Amino acid sequence: MGDNDDMPSTPDPNQPTVRLLAALKESGQPVLEEVPVEVLGPNLYRLLASPGILDGLASGDVFSVDPISHLYRVKEHGGNLCVQVWYPGLDLAGRVDADLVPGVTRLGGALDGREQELSSFTIPLSAGISAIEALFDAWVDGADGATWSFGNAYEEDGSTPLPWLSEALRAT
Repeated sequence: MGDNDDMPSTPDPNQPTVRLLAALKESGQPVLEEVPVEVLGPNLYRLLASPGILDGLASGDVFSVDPISHLYRVKEHGGNLCVQVWYPGLDLAGRVDADLVPGVTRLGGALDGREQELSSFTIPLSAGISAIEALFDAWVDGADGATWSFGNAYEEDGSTPLPWLSEALRAT
């Protein structure tokens, strides 16, 4: 993902990355997202920053990748939530930095990346789902046209927790 004062404006050319299948276009063409990783073994990685468009992963997760299909399988969850904020057609990056990043930092999280109309964050599950939801709901309420969602917490219906999250919440 893109640039922020807290992040290098150009990626480290030595930082390993992998390309993962994020979606398929209507034409059937793949949409791939390149993410920074720590290499743990052959086709086995730890994600170093939550993705912007890809669902199902957050920073700290360990996953394997099929190098041909670019499909991934989570092997171990890192205990973090990925939060993706979209503001299409809006110039809200300054407001993200001024209003949202400090709240995320207070929850123990960080801004992981930014593209033109989207920002992605990693926040530890230990911060509490309610606190995270309250922060992002309040921010989008004041940013007409912006939306947010968890990228790795719920099924497509938006309310059924993924199995890893259900298990983690039971354990707390």
